[in-house]
Amino acid sequence: MITKNFHQILVALAVSCGTAAVLTSCSDSFLEEKKNYGNFDNTTVYSDYNGAQERINSLYYWMLPVSTSGDGNGTNSPNDWTSIGNADRWSKSTEEYGGFSIFVNPEEEITYTTSTNFDYFYVANDTYSPWGHIRNCNDVIEGVTASSLDEEKKNELLGQAYFFRAYMYSHLVRIYGGVPIIDKVQDPVLGKDGDGSTLIIPRQTTKACLDFICADLDRAAQMLPARWTNEANDFGRVTAGLAQALKGYMLLYYASPVFNRSDDASRWEAAYEANKRALELLQQGHFGLAYAGNGGEANAANWARTWLDYTGSDGSVSEAVFVTLHNTKDNVSGQPDYGKYNRWEHAIRPHNANGAGGLTPTQEMIDLFPMADGKRPSESAISYDRRKFWLNRDPRFYRTFAFPGVEWQFSQGGVDLTDAALDGIICPGLLNGANYQLWSYMYNDTEADLDKVTTSSGFWADLVAGSADKVGSHSVYVRKRSDDLRLHNIPFYVYINSSSNPKGFMKNAAPLITVRYAEVLLNYAEAAAGANHLNEALQALQQIRARVGYTADNNYGLDASIGGDRAKLIAAILYERQIELAYEGKRFADMHRWMLFDGGQGQASIKSTWAVTGFGGNTCQWLGVQPLNGQKRHSIVLYCRQASATDPAAEARPAALTLDEPMTFANGEYADAKVQALAEWYDTYLERKDVNADGNDDALTIQYRPTYYFLGLRQNAMQTNPTLHQTVGWHDLGRNADGLFDPLSDTLP
Repeated sequence: MITKNFHQILVALAVSCGTAAVLTSCSDSFLEEKKNYGNFDNTTVYSDYNGAQERINSLYYWMLPVSTSGDGNGTNSPNDWTSIGNADRWSKSTEEYGGFSIFVNPEEEITYTTSTNFDYFYVANDTYSPWGHIRNCNDVIEGVTASSLDEEKKNELLGQAYFFRAYMYSHLVRIYGGVPIIDKVQDPVLGKDGDGSTLIIPRQTTKACLDFICADLDRAAQMLPARWTNEANDFGRVTAGLAQALKGYMLLYYASPVFNRSDDASRWEAAYEANKRALELLQQGHFGLAYAGNGGEANAANWARTWLDYTGSDGSVSEAVFVTLHNTKDNVSGQPDYGKYNRWEHAIRPHNANGAGGLTPTQEMIDLFPMADGKRPSESAISYDRRKFWLNRDPRFYRTFAFPGVEWQFSQGGVDLTDAALDGIICPGLLNGANYQLWSYMYNDTEADLDKVTTSSGFWADLVAGSADKVGSHSVYVRKRSDDLRLHNIPFYVYINSSSNPKGFMKNAAPLITVRYAEVLLNYAEAAAGANHLNEALQALQQIRARVGYTADNNYGLDASIGGDRAKLIAAILYERQIELAYEGKRFADMHRWMLFDGGQGQASIKSTWAVTGFGGNTCQWLGVQPLNGQKRHSIVLYCRQASATDPAAEARPAALTLDEPMTFANGEYADAKVQALAEWYDTYLERKDVNADGNDDALTIQYRPTYYFLGLRQNAMQTNPTLHQTVGWHDLGRNADGLFDPLSDTLP
C-alpha cells in the first residue's frame, strides 16, 4: 500500500526514498489540478482512470527538466538532472561558460571520498533520488498492468511510465555505465520479500542496461500516439516519436567513442536505424523544423521564434518534441507548487531591466560562431574584426548573443518605469520596456585604470551591472530563447517591479523545450555519418543550415570536401551542434561521448583494454579539433578608450540596432547606414579586452581527468551496499583496491 507518510524503499543500495509528494500532480494543462491519492491503495487508484492518470502526471512533475537547473544532481528542484543551458557544472565544463566546475578544476580531484556534492547515484534525499523516481515508475507499471482498465487506456498510461523509467536510466547509464536494474516495486519490510537479500541488486553491464532502456522505449513507442489528439488537455505528454528519439540518442551515445573505443560499425548502424525511425514517427505526429521555409529572414528572426511559437508560421509542424509546461499562477497556501515558473528569461536579462544580471558567454564561443559564409572565422574568406565581432556573422549569432548597441525589448505591462522606488535598478532614462537598448560597456575615470577591467575602479554604462560602481558585469549576454517583444508581442511573462521574489521576468509561462526536432535531425545526421551513409548525413546537415538562410549556391556554407570524408563530416555535424544547440545544455554530453577533453588519451593507463583503437587512436586529432584540456576561457569586456568621470561614449551613441538590418560589411562598404554608424562608434570609443573567466591565476587551465568519463561510486553508496562493485579507476572501499566494474565490458566481475 502507498501511504501518504514517508516510507523506506530498499533498492539497489538500500536508499531511503519515496513520499506521497512524489505521487501528487502539478499544474498547467494536464498537470494543473493537484490531488492527493496517498490515502488509497493501489487497487483503488489504478482501477480508476483518473486516479491512475494522476499517478502518471506526478511522474511528469518530478522528472521533467526544469528551468531552474542547478548542478544536475537533484538537490535544488524536483528534477535537477538535466542541464538546460544555465551556467551549471555541466555547461561550465565546456566552451560555453567560464569558471572551473568540479569536473574541470585543476586544483581539485574528485575521489570516492569527495565531500562536494557530485553524486548522481546515491541521492539520499527521497524527493530527488533516481531510485525513488524508478520506484514510482515501477509502481505505476505494476498498478496499471494489474488494473481492470481497458487495454487502450492501459497502453496510454503504461507507455508514459515506460518512457520515464527509461529516461531516468538513460541519465545513470551515461554517467556510470552499468547500474542495478530494478524492474519491480521492492517491499522494504523484511520477511515479505524474503530475508532482504533480494533487495540488494548488483550492477549490471552497460549493454544489459542499454537493452533494458531500449526495451522500455520500444514498448513506449508502440503504446503511445505519434501525437495526442486532445492537445488542449494533453499537450506536453510524451509521444511515440520522443520515445524513439531517446532510443536513437542512447544508441548514438553507445556508438560514440566513450563507449565504442574500437569504432564498431554495427553500433553506428543500430544508431542510424533507430534515429531514422525516430524521424519517421515524429513526422507522423507532425513534428518538424518550424519555419523551415523562411527561418533565415531578418537575421534568423523566425529561427528565434522557434521557442516562442514552435509550430511555425503556418502551424503545420511542431519543433517541440520534449517540453516542460509552465504558468504564471500565484502560489497559494497549501499548494506551494501551484505556480510553476520558467526562470530562463529572468536569468538572461541585465540588472538594469530588473533581470537577474544575465549569463556571460565566453570569448571562445563568440569567436567560434561561423561568419556569414558559414565558415569558422579562422577558415572564412571574410575578415574577422575582433572589436566589431558582430559584423558578418551567421544569422543565429544575433539571436544567441546580445551586445552593446542592440535593442532588447520587453513588455512592462502596467509597470511605471519612472517610479522612484525602482532605486536605480531600471536603466536611467528608460520610460518603456519597448525602448530598451543594451549598452553594456565599461569606462574608467583615470588614465591609469583604463584597461583594468577586473578592478573596482571601473563603472558600467547605464547601471547595467545594477549599480554605478559594481564591476563584474559583462559586455556580451546570452540572448538565446529570449521572449523578445519585437518577435513576440504577447509575452509569456508578467513583468514585476519588485526587489523580492518573484520579480522582473520570473513569473513566466514560457514552455521549456529540451528536445527539439532539430536535435533529433542532428542525431540522425551524426549516426548516418558514423554508419557511412554519408549522403544522408550531409542532406540532414543541409536542412539545418537551409532554415537559417544558407543555400545550395554556396553549398550551405559547408566545405565541399566533407561529403566524402567520414571524419570531416562528423566534425562538421558536431560543430553544427555547437551552433544550433548552443546554450541548450547539450554541449557537455557531446564532449563527453566524443572524449573531446583529451581525445581519449590516458585511457590505457586506467585499463589496457580501454585504449582508443578506432578514430585514429585520438578522437580530437581524428576530428581536427583542439582538446579542451589545457585551455582557458575568457569573457569579452568592451571599455572606453578615454578616461572620464562620466560615460564618455553616451552622448555619441548611434541608434541601436533592431536586428532587422543586414549586418554585412564587404568591399569596404556597409549594407546598412545604422550598422555603419554603430561600427564607427565602436571604432571611435571602444576597446576589447578578453578577461580570464577561469579565475585570477593565468597558469591554471582546464583539466578533465581520464577517470571522469565514467564516474565512480562514492563512499556512502559502497557502505550502504557492500555488494556494489566500484568502477575501474576508482578506489573500492570494501576491497581497499582499485574497482573491478568495467563499464566497457560485457562481463561482470
